[in-house]
Amino acid sequence: MPRRFHRKSRFGCTECRRRRVKCDEDEPICGRCVRTRSKCHYPRMESNPESPLSTSNASGTPSSSVARDSSALQSSFDLFDMTLMHHYVTNTCKHLFIGARQIHVWQHDIPALAASNIILVHGFLAVTAIHCAWKEPAQRDLYRSRALHHHGLSLPIFQEMIACASSETAEVIVAYSILLCVWVYAFPEIATEQLSLGDILSRVDVIRGSRTVFRLYRGVIMESPMHVFLSPPLPAPIPEDQDSSVRRTLQLLRDQVGHQSDKNAVQELQTFLDRYMTGFDYNRLSAAWMASVEDDYWVRLRDRHPDAVLVFSYSTLLIRASEHECWWMSGWSGRILQACSDVMSPEVKETIDWVHHEHRIRAAANELADIVRSRQG
Repeated sequence: MPRRFHRKSRFGCTECRRRRVKCDEDEPICGRCVRTRSKCHYPRMESNPESPLSTSNASGTPSSSVARDSSALQSSFDLFDMTLMHHYVTNTCKHLFIGARQIHVWQHDIPALAASNIILVHGFLAVTAIHCAWKEPAQRDLYRSRALHHHGLSLPIFQEMIACASSETAEVIVAYSILLCVWVYAFPEIATEQLSLGDILSRVDVIRGSRTVFRLYRGVIMESPMHVFLSPPLPAPIPEDQDSSVRRTLQLLRDQVGHQSDKNAVQELQTFLDRYMTGFDYNRLSAAWMASVEDDYWVRLRDRHPDAVLVFSYSTLLIRASEHECWWMSGWSGRILQACSDVMSPEVKETIDWVHHEHRIRAAANELADIVRSRQG
């Protein structure tokens, strides 16, 4: 592994000083604070009112352009990061989504866009570090630490960009949100985390926030390389005579739930299922349903309405069938089913016959995977 170089800590953050531990002085968030999820603060930032970091807009918060420029000026990349960059362009970019057009976007267009948008550099380095951790379990802790480091640097920039979105930043926001999506799904596998339903929904909420940007600036985005990702064609409809028990399973679910928002969520899942059964870019489809469902349904799911939770459990149909092909979706069907089970009381489980639904989901997912494999030859 590349040797990691350290510099003497002279201007450490207040949290590291309080703990009397060495600070790596990375800004805006040092590595230790990223790992411990502590608030990172450098005293010298306040002592220089002319510093670019103190530039703010009328609301008193740093403008997104200032935040991005400051990050670009103060971010440093070591030899380990150079190794990750090489791995990204030669390996990771080819294993995010399916198809030559997708590979070209992530191998050529995204690095070109990242040349003037440091948030994308941190974004694809974070994802690459997770990919390496997944491939090299013996070095998992090292890669996991670096993944957290780059994620911690990029996420605050993203949040400010969302708040100040414009047609000029829309393409970058969408590109980073896709990398963030991969991060959200991939990280629990290398962290060996069992997430609660609240944890899962909170993580997906970060991704759902970029939907507004896409709706407002759809025209701009569709003229960019990202249109390949956001508007995949449906190669062919599924003939009615090729109906399967998987489709009938979702129809039974739609008939069972009562609220219109839940029914619409099932119908959206059916649309994604039809695309999946054509064998077209199933990595993308298996992750996209959670980001695309209506807000009314999402509110009901957050409120733990039993029907909404039941519908959410069926989203694992696409995920379970994809896990063997998509490294960053690994383990998610089990996490979601467990999280849904944990929030249901014994009485609710008995009323909806939860054990039967679990069996039905697993059987339908296996059938779905067999159908796709047979069509791929």
